Amino acid sequence: MLTGTVVLSTAIAVAALIVDLRTRELNHANREIVSVSKMLAEQTARTLDGVELAMEGVRERLSNDIGRSLDLSHPAVQLLLTSRSNGLPQIKSMFVADREGINVNSSRPDFVRRLSLSDREFFRHFVDRNSEEIFVSRPEKARVDDQLTFYISMRLNEPDGSFRGVVVSAISIGRLEALYESVELNFVNRIQLLHRDGVLMAGTVDRRALLGTGVIDQALPADEAAATGSVVIHDEAAEGRWHTAYRDVSSYPLRIATSVNEAVALRNWQGVARTIGGGTAVIILLTLTTAALMLKGILRRERLEEELKISDRQLRLTVQTVRDPIVTLNPEGRIILFNRAAEHFFATRFVDALGQDAGSFFTQSQPPVVATRLLQLLATARQTQDEPQVELITLSHQGNERPFELSLSTASFLGETLVTAVFHDLSERRRAELELMQKNRQLQELSAAIQNVRERERSRISRELHDELGQSLTGMRLEVSWLGSRLKTEHPELARKVTSIKELIDQTIGAVRRISAELRPLVLDDLGFAAAATWYTDQFAARTGLVITLELPAIDPPKGGAVATALFRILQESLTNIARHAAARTVDVHLRFADSQWQLSIGDDGQGFARTDSQRAGIGLIGMEERAQILGGQLSIATQPGQGTRIDVRIPDTATEEESHEANQGTAG
Repeated sequence: MLTGTVVLSTAIAVAALIVDLRTRELNHANREIVSVSKMLAEQTARTLDGVELAMEGVRERLSNDIGRSLDLSHPAVQLLLTSRSNGLPQIKSMFVADREGINVNSSRPDFVRRLSLSDREFFRHFVDRNSEEIFVSRPEKARVDDQLTFYISMRLNEPDGSFRGVVVSAISIGRLEALYESVELNFVNRIQLLHRDGVLMAGTVDRRALLGTGVIDQALPADEAAATGSVVIHDEAAEGRWHTAYRDVSSYPLRIATSVNEAVALRNWQGVARTIGGGTAVIILLTLTTAALMLKGILRRERLEEELKISDRQLRLTVQTVRDPIVTLNPEGRIILFNRAAEHFFATRFVDALGQDAGSFFTQSQPPVVATRLLQLLATARQTQDEPQVELITLSHQGNERPFELSLSTASFLGETLVTAVFHDLSERRRAELELMQKNRQLQELSAAIQNVRERERSRISRELHDELGQSLTGMRLEVSWLGSRLKTEHPELARKVTSIKELIDQTIGAVRRISAELRPLVLDDLGFAAAATWYTDQFAARTGLVITLELPAIDPPKGGAVATALFRILQESLTNIARHAAARTVDVHLRFADSQWQLSIGDDGQGFARTDSQRAGIGLIGMEERAQILGGQLSIATQPGQGTRIDVRIPDTATEEESHEANQGTAG
């Protein structure tokens, strides 16, 4: 009856647990897709904010005295459009249509001039209504390349407020799709960017064929619900039940929809349920088996205890051969084991030590302070009865003090707790460790000095290149521009030559800036690590094609300090190694400040490497590790072939309160 009751109770409890786990798994999936929808909504908003900011710059330039005097088809307007759209990969092109809806200028060199856009939605919106708000169109085919895209447009006004035209940005849907495809999470099966009316603007690859169509059959959540994130559950005939989280993209008539298929969300639960069910069956079987074996176990107990006594005697003989002193105490604190090494060290024979009270024995053989400390450790080990404890202690031997490693462990024998102390002499090891520590300290100090000198020299050369050579080249370009404007009418051939010279000067200025930034980014000293990291990852991503996700805390290491420099150099070296060796597509960079430490994590989805092959990038890895160790930090690498690489760096915050205050004042200013 007892066994039946236990089996039935177990089955009921396991069934309730499996149902509860299913509910928890679905709730977890809903929380995750809500979280991902928030993240993607913020990233999408930042992407479009960059476009809006560039267009605002164009409108401001065209609204000032010089801009109003220019015709919208003027080459200077094309230069303005090109400069504003460059560096924004989400913009395919930026163009201007006049009040008649004619495409008169564009950042694309191959744009179709005098193309009528008067019937396009992004133009009619401002013609039909007197609106100053930014407008986002639905996806439609571009007339230049016949590709699906959507447009963001902004009104241009004459000085009297009348309609002058529109400035329009063609948004790269592929860029947004790449962003959504980079979200490789098991609990997100589908990502869609929707217009407020349910039209698909962009999404993961499996939704590409539905661009520009209404893809939402169920009712969309209300604006206030979507603004904070809401989950809608709906059924699809072919794919079963879906959970979809909606989130508004702030300031835009768009929504992010992240979906998970219920069958996929419950895949782990199904495995767990099978495991729990199988485990429960095994437990029930074991319960029945245990009941049958219990009687047999009782009969074997006496025989095992006798065998244990024999084993104990064998152990005592083995302990005698150990070269470290070993002392074992019974529950009353009396010595019951005293090996030959202990006889030699404490100058006491086994027969004399056996049965002595530990307090009296150690008080007679050691100085009072040492004896008191030793007895306290023995008492603590007896009370805690935890894992073996290891302590460092100094013992007196023949008038000399010697360091020992004291290992304390407890064992239960016939219901009694025995405490064993093993004394391991550390004299030779301590001497070697001290010598090694001193040499390491000297090497670290030398390395730190070299690093500081190198960074100062890089900073000096970088500023001289940027300030002196950069200013000279800029002045040269202005003079050449002045000369070109004078020759344009009378000497067109010379004017074209001047233009070539200007382009060469521009390339030289770019090279000077690049070399200056690679030596030491001035933004690291002027604006701090966050600005330098953002600038560098953007440049690196544009140069290599990597998708880099950068997450930074609200606070920043002190500007120009050793911590900020070390973190930035480690980030540089890591990204360089990833570009050279990893064959990765995405990189995640996270910096956070916790427990008075700066914690930098850099992970990629590349091919990884075996730890034995780490010598491929030996100098780089050693340099990063040295930078962390110089500041009292540490660097760890987690990698396996085919599973990417993650570098974790922890550096303690070495800034004093005064440095932190000055850094905060500089940031506030």
